[in-house]
Amino acid sequence: MKMGATVQTGTGTAEHGSPDLLSKLESSDMLEEVVPESRRDGSLKMTLLWVTCQATVSNMYTGYLARSAGLSLGDLVWASLIGVVVMVGYGLLATNVGTITGQPHSVLARGVLGKSGSALASLLLAVTGLGWYGFQTVFLAQLFNGLFGLTHLQLFCVLFALVMITNNLLGFRSVSGYARLAAPILLVWGAYTIIKAIASASGPNLFAAPHVQQTQGILLTVGLLVGVAVYGNEPDMFRYARRDRGRNLVPLLVGYGLGMLVFPAAGYLMAELSSASTLGATMHFFTKFSLFGLTALAVVVFTINVVAVNDANLYEAVNAVQNFLRGRRRIETILALGVIGAVVAAFMQRSSSLQANFFIVANMCAVFLPCATIVMAMDVFLLERLSGCRRPAGQDGVPRAVTSWAEASPGNAAGIVAILAGLVVGAITGGLIPGTSGFGKTNVGIPSVEAWLTTIVIYLAAMLLVRVLPSYRSKQVLLGLPAAETAGA
Repeated sequence: MKMGATVQTGTGTAEHGSPDLLSKLESSDMLEEVVPESRRDGSLKMTLLWVTCQATVSNMYTGYLARSAGLSLGDLVWASLIGVVVMVGYGLLATNVGTITGQPHSVLARGVLGKSGSALASLLLAVTGLGWYGFQTVFLAQLFNGLFGLTHLQLFCVLFALVMITNNLLGFRSVSGYARLAAPILLVWGAYTIIKAIASASGPNLFAAPHVQQTQGILLTVGLLVGVAVYGNEPDMFRYARRDRGRNLVPLLVGYGLGMLVFPAAGYLMAELSSASTLGATMHFFTKFSLFGLTALAVVVFTINVVAVNDANLYEAVNAVQNFLRGRRRIETILALGVIGAVVAAFMQRSSSLQANFFIVANMCAVFLPCATIVMAMDVFLLERLSGCRRPAGQDGVPRAVTSWAEASPGNAAGIVAILAGLVVGAITGGLIPGTSGFGKTNVGIPSVEAWLTTIVIYLAAMLLVRVLPSYRSKQVLLGLPAAETAGA
């Protein structure tokens, strides 16, 4: 789209009324507008989308690691149940803030966190999206290495990363459409694998601890499961969900339930039944066991799974950068981030083991962006009730107006402090500080939950404090509120 061209959002009609494919692609995601009800999907479509985002080979890898670390299947089930409870609680906040406001994560951050806070949230959004994008690409290359004995894995990582940008070029509708295609395939595969594995296992011994020294606890497994399940930019996807009484509960329960219970168990059982000592050998067994020995079918299933997940990861990073570009140059943004994702994948493949990369990326993604998302959700749902203040409402009953860069406050001081405090706690407890002895290894409790609770406590305290402050100027600085004449308070 040329700079200065007038585009009719949703139609892709250029200034002189002629159809323009590039204009359609640029305007397809309504990055600076509230998604209208006419463009929203029902519970079934959102459930299929969320199942695809959660039913991942990465969750199978978590189960494989649990068995390798000496956990019993019963331990893994407990870890999965705890993870589901944690994620449903977080998901109700994160998804509904998108559904209710209809705004992308980075644009909503502009209205809640101000210019500096929005920049911070967008940076975290880009880092987490590209971190997972790189890891998933490396993971696919490693899976293919296990099946075919590939060499030059860095080259394949780069090629896979570049190819995976295709769906994002066509916008959210292409991402969600692909997910609806992938979901039934993944569900059938996962269910068949579990049923056959349980039928093949030796009854009472199924839940016995493996004959391996235990090197990993249940809480570390919970942390990895949460890291795989959390995106942080859930508002980006669920702004396309219709408002209903269930508050997105059905997509969340089905998606997290299948993704965090069925797929980790499938990975565990494959490791148990194969008795293989390497991921490659396990994947060979997996192909024979659940995919009838058809290597071509394994390639199709694994590729569909990783591409579907990476669609969401790249979409996350693209929307972050688009926040700075005011929704312009989307195609160039996707291409540029695809190249950066390829570089990240090549670096990961060369620098560390797959397990080390997984630990770091999972803990990083569970902490970084969700802290910002939680502040935004608390602001949308609790600000007026706790602080007595409110932000400008949008049109047609939308609770929040879209805030432009020019109208945004300099920053929400309390929100930024709450986010940074959560990041510090998560980094310390999750082994995310480079150069320290615990980097990539330390895990204290559930780092994500500890980081989120830190963020919640600080922002709650700030909203309660604002209620007793006499000066509106003080309130404005502390919470990044609009000017007095537009505040509506």
